[in-house]
Amino acid sequence: MELHFSHIHSCGPEVRNPAFAGFTPRANPERRRPGRRRSAVLPPKRKAELELTLATVARAWNVSLRELQAPTRRRAPAAEARQVAMYLTHVIFGISLSEVGRLYGRDRTTAGHACQRIEDRRDDPAFDRLLDALALTLESGERSGCR
Repeated sequence: MELHFSHIHSCGPEVRNPAFAGFTPRANPERRRPGRRRSAVLPPKRKAELELTLATVARAWNVSLRELQAPTRRRAPAAEARQVAMYLTHVIFGISLSEVGRLYGRDRTTAGHACQRIEDRRDDPAFDRLLDALALTLESGERSGCR
């Protein structure tokens, strides 16, 4: 049995591939552009926890809130402060790494990397004392009605 496809080529250009005949791609308005993250809609409690953490860490590291929340890495002190903020958000408030990444406009793997880096640095006694003081501040802020 011999197949003849000569009729396909004799038709117009819209029927060149019979499997896709009549198919026209449509733009999906729900589709996100690559590289763009959805902004997180935060419940009031999460928003208060995030703001408290950012303000506390920004003051301790002497960096602006704008630098902490920037979509790029920025200077090394700002990147380190952001890693500390992610770590404290995860450890103190028990927020998953996926949600921490979303809160900070990063990926969950970035949040995991930040937590790992900070955990590795806790061997330094001075750094460990600083993190303990920040954790105590955040825990007291949570108890005092930061909801």
